[in-house]
Amino acid sequence: MKRFAIAAACLLAVTALQAEIIPKEDINSENIDKFAGSLYQYEAPVAKLTPAPKGFKPFYLTHFGRHGSRFLDNASNYDRPYNTLKEADDAGMLTEFGKDVFRRVGIIRAEAENRAGDLTEKGKQQHRDIARRMVENYPELFTKDKVVVARSTTSHRVLVSEYSALMEILRMRPDMKLDYNSSNYDEPYMYTEDKAVSSHKRKINSAVQEFNKKHTHPERLMAALFTDPGYITGANGGRDQSGTLYSALYDLASAVQGSDPGVDLNDVFTYDEWYDLFLINNMRWYSQSAFTPLTDNVVAYGHCVTLQNFLDNAQKAVDGDNVSVYLRYGHETTLMSFFSLLCLNESGYSTDNLEEVAQHWTAYNNAHMGGNVQWIFFRDKKNNVIVKFLMNEEEATLPEEVPFYRNDKGQEMRPFYRWDDVKAFYQAKIDFWEQYKADNPN
Repeated sequence: MKRFAIAAACLLAVTALQAEIIPKEDINSENIDKFAGSLYQYEAPVAKLTPAPKGFKPFYLTHFGRHGSRFLDNASNYDRPYNTLKEADDAGMLTEFGKDVFRRVGIIRAEAENRAGDLTEKGKQQHRDIARRMVENYPELFTKDKVVVARSTTSHRVLVSEYSALMEILRMRPDMKLDYNSSNYDEPYMYTEDKAVSSHKRKINSAVQEFNKKHTHPERLMAALFTDPGYITGANGGRDQSGTLYSALYDLASAVQGSDPGVDLNDVFTYDEWYDLFLINNMRWYSQSAFTPLTDNVVAYGHCVTLQNFLDNAQKAVDGDNVSVYLRYGHETTLMSFFSLLCLNESGYSTDNLEEVAQHWTAYNNAHMGGNVQWIFFRDKKNNVIVKFLMNEEEATLPEEVPFYRNDKGQEMRPFYRWDDVKAFYQAKIDFWEQYKADNPN
């Protein structure tokens, strides 16, 4: 009971600050990019930030961010759909629409040649912009008597993301002291998942497979691409490649928004197909990163070490060290679970009904390209410390069990929290996980 109570507490996080979730019936040409899910490219925040309560000044910002937009991480993601369509074209099996899709896939593949996994120019700009807004929003943190610490995984796209941000900070604050690195030394809190969650993650495989099968419908598209759909479906005695091509084209259509090849594939799928494919992408991340009874509500605890790193370094800042900004750059595999563990807005949503997931938990609101979390710390002259959370630079809130900070007049000051309450809430999660592992050894 205790295990479920700890995880289910995140369900109380439904607030007015919840990021918009777009229902299937509202998909249109203006928001289609979001249905790329984890491949959705970062967009600048639109809401204004709430000023700190009277008397409070910022003194520390701590952050974890995913690398920015990138090319798909393997050349085969481009080669396989291209080669499948080329063979069909050579065999005279493509419709006019199929030939046009093949042409566009060729352009997209050419742009990505020898760039698989690389950060795109848009990806670099995303991190420059995020860093710029940090400096603009909290100039007190970027002074020459303070230190910015930055750490990244050793992945080249993550490293370039880190450097893009740091170069922007130096452009705006040339005298800023930087302590930066990219080393396997930092991997435990930057990337590595606790092995204790592995057996739990395997439990959901059959349920996810059934979900994916239900939402995979390549038939219409295959008929639009091929003069004889039997060529690709295996009806003529060959191997059925329709599902593979269907999902591969979705990956290309999703990723192309993060670069600039001059073409897109948005019209390849109907809105119903876009939504179904998004559901599959979203389920991949939910099932492997978030809370659900299907995996005993523990998978998100796999990155408790990241949370402990946040708490420890924040307390050092509260106690008066010279670090004003702590930046971490990594991957969605960490950030997806970390968001769920933090229980910001509905990121800690838990359900065993997979059809309801996308009504509450979406990759495009969590760890899409450039996604990030920021904790901003403020202090007054009485040494009271409060914290505000930003989820992709939009203000976010904790579950209702964590009270908002109240000023001397008893007024609730949203979205700010007392540091002591935040620390206790998160330390309880870490302590629970350590006890859970002790009670359930592998």
